[in-house]
Amino acid sequence: MKTGPSIRTSAITLAALLTVTASPATFCSEAAVAAPAAAAPAVATNRVPSDRATFFANGDLQNIWKDLEARQVINQRIVEGGSYSVNVRIVKPNDAPLVHQASFDIWVVTAGSATAITGGELLNPVKRAVADDTAGTDIRGGTDRAIKQGDIVFIPPGVAHGFKDLKDFRAFLIRFEAKPTTAQP
Repeated sequence: MKTGPSIRTSAITLAALLTVTASPATFCSEAAVAAPAAAAPAVATNRVPSDRATFFANGDLQNIWKDLEARQVINQRIVEGGSYSVNVRIVKPNDAPLVHQASFDIWVVTAGSATAITGGELLNPVKRAVADDTAGTDIRGGTDRAIKQGDIVFIPPGVAHGFKDLKDFRAFLIRFEAKPTTAQP
């Protein structure tokens, strides 16, 4: 499946902006995400305003990570935009490798390190009922790549991916729906 340059450019631009703003000194708060209460749901849906920018203070994001870790929850959606989302994501050593049929993943590593395994064949694939995900038990023939704070991993639709060798790994997960385009001659 080919995708138009506007989706790819937007995705990479958003990932780059998040990477630049991921240091504690550069986050500011105009419409900041409130720190979740102890009983907050695992996924809070915040619709993105279409008439103004939205900012997320680093302290609020750090509080979300601490809350997720304390409750052993792996994800909190901080932005829901319909065809895209931004998530604070915790990866666990036993998380299944995945393939998304209709969405891009952009992982912006904000802390720690891991090995990303991408490409290859997803073993024992099982389609998940609620998402466009197919989960597997492992990846055969993938490429291992060490990743660390500041790195960005771009995963197009149809590409198997997973993580191992996790060391204090934290990342933003930005997901965009893929829209098929016609091939250019």
